[in-house]
Amino acid sequence: MSNQKQNHGATIRNTLRDRILRCQLQPGERIVINDLCAEFEVSLGAVREALFGLEGEGLVDAHAKRGFQVVGVSLADMYDLTQARIEIECTCLRHSISGGDLNWESQLVAAAYKLSATPREEQESIHEMSEAWSVAHASFHSALVGGCRNRTLLAIRESLFVRAERYRRLSMPVDPAQRNVASEHDDLARAALDRDTDRACRLMEAHLSRTAMLISDAASELNQSEEPLKPVPADVT
Repeated sequence: MSNQKQNHGATIRNTLRDRILRCQLQPGERIVINDLCAEFEVSLGAVREALFGLEGEGLVDAHAKRGFQVVGVSLADMYDLTQARIEIECTCLRHSISGGDLNWESQLVAAAYKLSATPREEQESIHEMSEAWSVAHASFHSALVGGCRNRTLLAIRESLFVRAERYRRLSMPVDPAQRNVASEHDDLARAALDRDTDRACRLMEAHLSRTAMLISDAASELNQSEEPLKPVPADVT
């Protein structure tokens, strides 16, 4: 495979992943390959390669007769994903606290500070997650587990974290003002830096569970517990 073809495939894959996670491509939406070929000026094979890669990430479904479509969101999927994330995040966190050195501590402090200084909402809408905050948030959670040396566990953690992005965005319109997300992150960082493993894992479990609880409660109030969840899309930039 030529370097140029690899670059095309990576560009398409990264662009589509970003559109899916920002909900510009809606859950369940059919992906028209010919449109992507025209947009990126590439061959059918390059687009299909990118889509199969996204299928491996759990973001795209491939159907024999219907082609490709964005993976849907549902309460059942959210519950399964949350449970898996709690298990993996806490395992990585335990390894990180046990093996983290001074460099890990300094990187975590820096990531926590950057996250606290970054507005969570877009200026135009309190119901839309800031892209800068999303990046800082990912960096903070990566820094928390940065002391873990098990690359396989970290790869699984990263995959689950990425898949959860749409649910994080979905929680924005129903996130009550009384939830202090900044305080949750501060408490997590402090527990990790204090090497209080049990407290850090309890906080992580509560932190991850709150988003699922918010979405579930909102769906129940709207009598939509059996309906597909509909994230609020980010503006195209």
